[in-house]
Amino acid sequence: MGDLKKAGEILETVVEDGREELSRASAGLALSGLAAGLNISFSAVALGVVGSLTGGVGLAAALLYPIGFLIVILGRSQLYTENTVTPVAVVLTDFGGLWNMLRLWVVIFVANVVGAILFAATVVYGEVLPPPALQVLFDEVAGKLDHGFWNATLKAVVGGWLVALMAWLVAASRDTISQAVVIYVLAFLIPAGGLIHCIAGSTEVLISVFAGEVSFSEYLGGFLAPATLGNTIGGVFLVALLNYGQVAGSDKKTRLSGYTGEGQESEGS
Repeated sequence: MGDLKKAGEILETVVEDGREELSRASAGLALSGLAAGLNISFSAVALGVVGSLTGGVGLAAALLYPIGFLIVILGRSQLYTENTVTPVAVVLTDFGGLWNMLRLWVVIFVANVVGAILFAATVVYGEVLPPPALQVLFDEVAGKLDHGFWNATLKAVVGGWLVALMAWLVAASRDTISQAVVIYVLAFLIPAGGLIHCIAGSTEVLISVFAGEVSFSEYLGGFLAPATLGNTIGGVFLVALLNYGQVAGSDKKTRLSGYTGEGQESEGS
């Protein structure tokens, strides 16, 4: 237990990471977000290919699903749902960074979606995947679109919660192996639990769009809107705010909390 970081130490790491990302120019963030949108799409490939070999999206496909998240997070590409934690933690310590955070969100989110669009178009028009794999994805997407807006939003809240926890626990980990295990286990729960991720799921739905199975408006209103809303709520409120609150509300002084015990002088005074 002595090797575990304390909550305040994790928050300091998260804030440091957030400040680094907020200092980046939009062009660099956009390219990183584009890479994330492309690379996370391999999770959709895993669902389709493994599902076609095993009779549908079951345990085997779910076990391979985390591959996209491992590539993106360990490769330090910018995924929108991770950024519901790190820049939010910065803003909670300095509200002056709010507009910069919104800039980062917009740039990364748009770049993520563009990456998913490019990947999906390539898969369909380039005939990259075999027809049985595409059919597995078509069936999976049909189920996602049947949820309805608010049920899809709720599933996305939990999905966003898990991905935001990845960011928090990666900051808590002291080595790459521990980080990979955290990412793998939490990402596995997304397909296993029938949850929704706005970017990884976008590739699945967009493949159906380009194949003529669903319309682009169904993608926007039936998937992307509730998925993004839910993921954002899950990350911001259930991870960023709660974990910041447990540090800021602690009875022990931390560099970020601004709280001092009785008889102690605050830092910087």
